[in-house]
Amino acid sequence: MNNVLRLFPEPEPVAAPSRFNDLWAIWGRKDGKAIARAKFDAIVKGGCRTRTLDKSSGDFVPMELSATADQIIAGAKAYMAAQIDRNTYRLKDDGKYVPHLSTWLGRAGWEDFT
Repeated sequence: MNNVLRLFPEPEPVAAPSRFNDLWAIWGRKDGKAIARAKFDAIVKGGCRTRTLDKSSGDFVPMELSATADQIIAGAKAYMAAQIDRNTYRLKDDGKYVPHLSTWLGRAGWEDFT
């Protein structure tokens, strides 16, 4: 009935919690957490438009980044596993060449490892 006043309004739908903390725990370099969280949330929640420099032509190329949290986390796990030295079980070169997470997200790094 439309003419009945509701005593108890319907609850608002609860947004799913971000899985960013799962990703952050995996990543071997702990720099730029705020920007990485913003990029992760944008990519997972419908896509993120960005551009990247094509070094061969010198032009910026537009990109549309979109993925699920599971895809990104699986790619991050595979990437970090590839960075482990099998003899010492530590990061190669002490993690010197592990990019900031925001950089890795901005270039769709998970696509290289999934």
